[in-house]
Amino acid sequence: MQVIFLLRFLVAGTAGTAGTDSYVSPLTSRPSLILGAAVWFCSVACTYLYNGVTDIHEDRANASVRPIARGALPVRFARTTAWALAALALTGGAFLGPLMFLVTAGMLLLGYAYSAPGLALKSRTPGTIAVVVASGALTYAAGALSGAAPLSPALLAFSAAMCLWMGMVGAVAKDFSDAEGDAKHGRRNWTVVWGRAVTALIVSVSAVGIGAALLVCAVATATYGLLAPAGVVLCGALALSTAALTARRDDSRGRRRLPYRIFMVTQYAAHLVTFAQPIA
Repeated sequence: MQVIFLLRFLVAGTAGTAGTDSYVSPLTSRPSLILGAAVWFCSVACTYLYNGVTDIHEDRANASVRPIARGALPVRFARTTAWALAALALTGGAFLGPLMFLVTAGMLLLGYAYSAPGLALKSRTPGTIAVVVASGALTYAAGALSGAAPLSPALLAFSAAMCLWMGMVGAVAKDFSDAEGDAKHGRRNWTVVWGRAVTALIVSVSAVGIGAALLVCAVATATYGLLAPAGVVLCGALALSTAALTARRDDSRGRRRLPYRIFMVTQYAAHLVTFAQPIA
C-alpha cells in the first residue's frame, strides 16, 4: 500500500516531465518533492498501522495475514509507532508550508475517522468510499504541492479517474473475501447487506465505466498521453469484471480476493506507464 500511495504522489509531482530531457530534474532539483514523499509515507504508514490496530478482531476472524492480526507486530508498539509517525508527518508538512501542513493534517484526520471506534467510517461502504476518494485526492494534491509539475487538465482527469477507481472499485471489491468476518463484527458494507452477486455487478459496471470515461476523455480532448493509462484501466476493468461476475459462493478466500488483486495490479500499471511518457 505504501508503494501505490508514493506512486500517486510522484505522478502528481512529476507529471508532464516524463520522456523529456528534464525528467530527472524534479527529484534532483526539488528537495521538497523528496521531503514531501517522506511526509506522505509517514502519514500513510500511520493510517495503516492505526487501522490494523482497530481491525484486529475482524482480521483474525477473516484469517488475515496482516502483521498485527497474526501477532507479528505487537498492538502497543504499533499504536505508539502510529502516533510517532503522525507527529513526524505534521512536522515535515509544516516545514513545507501551510498548505502542505493542512493537506497532511487532512490525511491523518481521514485515517482516524476511518478507523476510530465511535466513528469507524470503514463500517459502511459509503463512508469507506468517501474516505478512499478523499485520501486519493489529497495524495495527488500533496504531490502537486511538493513537486515541479504544473496542474494540467490531463493530470486532473487522470487523478479524478484514479480516485474513482480507488473508491468505487477497490474500496468495494476489498470486502468480497471478508464478508463473513465483517458481518460477525457488525460491519454493514455492501457485500454484507446486498450480497456478493449484486455488489460484484456494481463494481464491474463502475470499473468499466471509469476506464471507458478516461479513454473517451483522452480521445475527445486529443490528450494522447492519457491513452496508455486509459487503456490499462479499461483492460484491467474488463479482467476484474470477469473475475467478479464469475465468482461462486463456495470459492476459496484467495479466489474471492482475485478482483481486488486485479484492481491493485491495474492501478500500479496505470501509474507506472505515466512515467514512460508525459500525460500533460
